[in-house]
Amino acid sequence: MKVHSVTGTMDPNQVQKTMIHEHLVFDLSGVRQEEDKDSRLEDTPILDQEIQLLKDSGCNTIVEVSNIGMGRDAKALYHIAKKHDLVVVASTGFYKESVYPAFVFEKSAEELAEIMIREITVGMDDTDIKAGLISEIGSSLNEITLTEQKVFQASIIAHKQTGAPISTHCEIGTMGKGQLEIFQRNDVNMNQISFGHQDLNTDIEEQLLLLQSGAFIQFDTVGKNSYRKDSDKVENLLVLLNQGYEDQLMLSCDITRKSHLKANGGHGYHHLFESFIPALLNRGVTNEIIEKMLIHNPRKFLAF
Repeated sequence: MKVHSVTGTMDPNQVQKTMIHEHLVFDLSGVRQEEDKDSRLEDTPILDQEIQLLKDSGCNTIVEVSNIGMGRDAKALYHIAKKHDLVVVASTGFYKESVYPAFVFEKSAEELAEIMIREITVGMDDTDIKAGLISEIGSSLNEITLTEQKVFQASIIAHKQTGAPISTHCEIGTMGKGQLEIFQRNDVNMNQISFGHQDLNTDIEEQLLLLQSGAFIQFDTVGKNSYRKDSDKVENLLVLLNQGYEDQLMLSCDITRKSHLKANGGHGYHHLFESFIPALLNRGVTNEIIEKMLIHNPRKFLAF
């Protein structure tokens, strides 16, 4: 069992504090029709500063969930990993219907799976830099479209052939139950699945349903208070921890805009460590449980 990073495979024990759902190099500015290109993240000195803050907090692993059609750049991720001595795990897959490249609508689930399998076993973007997970496989707000269902099927085929874990996108926290039904219908081992954006899901019963399946769930939009306040996310997380699910929870900030970066007045990647973790500690969450969410659970999830 190895973690598959952009610089090669490694022992899971090399993974320390981990941000489980992030974007480092990313571009949805065209899809979002932005004149200011706010939704474009690049390898810049500003990013260097952000990563240094993370490293100073003991974070050495970033799971980069940008996939095909989201401005992913394998060479840039390799360069960032080398420059900062960082574990960067890159993703293959397709995001959600509004962002799919045109060919996703035309190809079969089997053909899409072949693309993912090649990126995991051979390399991404005509390089030998390999993807280390299938992510962020998404559904739309309050629905899973027919094409999204096809992409889920393709992801499952690729997962079963390679062993690579699957991390999902639940738009504003919705459709986790629908995603779960697809996985269970296809006899997927649920401890290799992680449901994204569950901190935006205010239905705790649904969160518990996902956890009862054996899957991981992510509280991964920390700092995005316009969606849901961090204070509410803390309360929600405490309920799940009190129910005994500390071995299935993982954390991140899901930075997707230049305006999210500290230098541009945003909360930045480091917000997880400088604000959210202290808030959990203040509420009595132990360091041991924090380390499970940041280190041990990512190690288990990422290794295949």
